[in-house]
Amino acid sequence: MNAMLPALTSLGALAALVPFAVATTRLQEEDGHALASATIVEDDLAAHLLQIAAPELLGRNSPGAGLERAARYIEEVFAEAGFRGFGSADSFRHAFPMEMVVPDPAKCSLEVEGLAPFVFETDYVPLFQCEGEGAGEAVFVGFGISSKKERYDDFKRTKLRGNVAVILEGEPRHKRVLEGPEVTELADVHTKLADLEKEGVAGVLVVRRPPDPGKRGLAPTPLGYRYTFARWNPQTTKPMRPVKQRLELPVLEITPAAAERILGFDVLATAEKIDKAGKPVSTKPSGHEVRLSSGLKNGSVQVDNVVGVLEGSDPELAGEFVVIGAHYDHVGVDTRGRIGTGADDNGSGTVALLELVQAFGAAKPRRSILACAFASEEKGLMGSHALCQNPPVAAGSMVAMLNMDMVGRGEDDLVVVLGTKQNPDLEKVLKEAKKLSSTGIKKIETGKAEHLWQRSDHYSFHEIGVPVLFFFEAVSETENEDYHTFRDTIELLSVEKIANTARFAFNTAWLLANDDDRPPAPKD
Repeated sequence: MNAMLPALTSLGALAALVPFAVATTRLQEEDGHALASATIVEDDLAAHLLQIAAPELLGRNSPGAGLERAARYIEEVFAEAGFRGFGSADSFRHAFPMEMVVPDPAKCSLEVEGLAPFVFETDYVPLFQCEGEGAGEAVFVGFGISSKKERYDDFKRTKLRGNVAVILEGEPRHKRVLEGPEVTELADVHTKLADLEKEGVAGVLVVRRPPDPGKRGLAPTPLGYRYTFARWNPQTTKPMRPVKQRLELPVLEITPAAAERILGFDVLATAEKIDKAGKPVSTKPSGHEVRLSSGLKNGSVQVDNVVGVLEGSDPELAGEFVVIGAHYDHVGVDTRGRIGTGADDNGSGTVALLELVQAFGAAKPRRSILACAFASEEKGLMGSHALCQNPPVAAGSMVAMLNMDMVGRGEDDLVVVLGTKQNPDLEKVLKEAKKLSSTGIKKIETGKAEHLWQRSDHYSFHEIGVPVLFFFEAVSETENEDYHTFRDTIELLSVEKIANTARFAFNTAWLLANDDDRPPAPKD
């Protein structure tokens, strides 16, 4: 066949080939789109949610051990889909610093007479804003709760003065005791510490208790210092007592394994007994001296965006990028031990991003795809701002940015999209995306909720001149009583809605990644 092509020497004959070539390219694009879109399925989204928004990730606080666990999972999905990292190490990490109060290793220690050394950041970490040093015999004091009103007293028949109290995080998981499932103020670690300080303890060891595993079967996240405590939406949640600025008492958080070594019995099994009976359990002093110290300092912590690129199939357009993104952090754990799993905010957007990554991996578009999972959005768009100030690709090569944040609740067939006011040409792209294939989205609302325009990571890209679209669910913080609370859990999400939004966002990104032209710069 190829040997016959030189015989076509006239311009007319050459022109006759053009429609065929264009039609072939369009057919390949359509076949590729259908193949890719078909990979976005609810079962995959549900599996991703279990890894991203489960309580075991401890609310994905930036920074935090749960956030790191999520980052590793996102990296794995990116790599399996054929995306690659940047730099000589081919790394998916785009690091930026956060200035915070951090542990001072030189001032943190845990030693127990007769036992092998305990390891900083493996067995123990300091508690936020608690500093000092002390020594005494270890004594188990249950959950460290003493309340006449609730008729519950872990301190009864226990010698505390001059000893080191070992207490469990939270409160008993009992149907009736201490208001049952509702975690009370008595679980607040600062309430406990204030009471223990009055009793004259030499120090406190707080045992991190893993969340109730239920049917998830996920391993606990390794111990990590909690740089901040979660604060909840004041419009829908009772206010919490302010975090005490500083407590001159040595307090360390320790693992259940470390607690077992110190006390000589299975602390988690004992906690389950208290859960079942609803009655306090405490012990006599161990007879072995515990020496502990905790110290903090001002410092810098590295936090990571997770960023990957898939090279486009068209050599002439592969140097241009369509950015798809979502923030993968949330607000962490509060002082009562309640976990802000952030299932909707923004586990939903994160897993939608992962499905888009897998879809594009199944069929490359003409332009390249830059996939970004942002950290520290909850701290003020810090991750996306850092990326836009030091982008892995030139800002001018970014054709458009699509952001997904909170896409898991509300009507399954509705999506709200911001950005068309600033980028009018993208309104047409949205209409074409709705027609491109069936997504489950029937209603697209644009031009509403402009008060949210600066509230998510797309805005960082808008500030550097990139056209953006922001996909979300049309449930505001005043209408959604679970927004920014510990009640934002997987069980309340509609996986169907996430899938519908992911398909629609994919269609939009596909069109932008394959069109000959690129949208103009945004309006102010």
